[in-house]
Amino acid sequence: MKNLISFTGLVFLILPVILHSCKKEKEEVTLPGTQIIADHTVVERFDDIPQYYIDEIKKMWLVYAGESHSAAIRTGLTLLESLYPAYDVSVTESGTPEAYTTSHLRASRATWGSYWYSTGWQYGYGEGDWYNNATALSRTKAGISYCYANSLTIGAFGYGWCWDMTEGSPTANADPVYGVHWYGRSVHGPEGDKAWGLDAADYAETGNSQNLDSYLNATQEYIDYCTANSIPTKVFLTTGTVDMYTGECGYQGYLKNERIRDYVDAHPNTILFDYADILCYNDAGSVQTTTWNGHTYPILHPNNNDAPSVGHIGQTGALRLAKAMWWMLARIAGWDGN
Repeated sequence: MKNLISFTGLVFLILPVILHSCKKEKEEVTLPGTQIIADHTVVERFDDIPQYYIDEIKKMWLVYAGESHSAAIRTGLTLLESLYPAYDVSVTESGTPEAYTTSHLRASRATWGSYWYSTGWQYGYGEGDWYNNATALSRTKAGISYCYANSLTIGAFGYGWCWDMTEGSPTANADPVYGVHWYGRSVHGPEGDKAWGLDAADYAETGNSQNLDSYLNATQEYIDYCTANSIPTKVFLTTGTVDMYTGECGYQGYLKNERIRDYVDAHPNTILFDYADILCYNDAGSVQTTTWNGHTYPILHPNNNDAPSVGHIGQTGALRLAKAMWWMLARIAGWDGN
């Protein structure tokens, strides 16, 4: 009996220690689905990825759906492989995407369906296909489901902005809060192709029900859709482009990118590929800025705009994007980043 009491007492003494140790270990593990932000700070951490997670990425299909700018991602991934063969990638530019494999990352901009087409593989997906109308949202969700049901599960899915934030004619009146005229395009939007602002309050200046919140809400719908239907696809947010990004036009584009970052900060389970931030810094960690009307904001670093051009930026910039993408995919695969 004495031995039993001693043993029982020992159990009660060490059990809290064991539980505390387990709790500590659990807290230190970053599970897939928790907040992930791939910005300029992670570019040079691509080579910290453990081999296990490199192998996990090689089971994934990355879809960075977009128009001409999205080419920088795919070219960058190919450039990275040429420098570091362990980062194998296969890029598909047309036809049926490559089937599941464990030998390399698969990358493309392919989507099943689009605003114009309810079915079939599409390689010209734009803003009108991701967030500008109900048809786009419905068909994008259907495309995610189609891929999942046909053994082509998308591992990571994001929208590759073109000049959607900064192209087009500005509004006639400036925003009373930010002092900028809004630019941008809303192809296939309810009111047509018009400039757009940050939220519904900007309708007074834009006459456009589409705004940055339209993109955020659509992306969140895709995230929630995957969760509700137990589809393992991880939908991530992205920031816009930073080439042709100067003056008032560039500043209002910066405000739009900042709103995306603010949304991610407020939603701890989101994933962000900060395309803009990655390209505003060079490999030495220096940021390029400009000023408009007393506002200083980051712009494309000239080091990332070297020749030859790919996706409207240089190959150095494309390589930076690829490094950050591998880091983000490793985090999605379950790596804690340490």
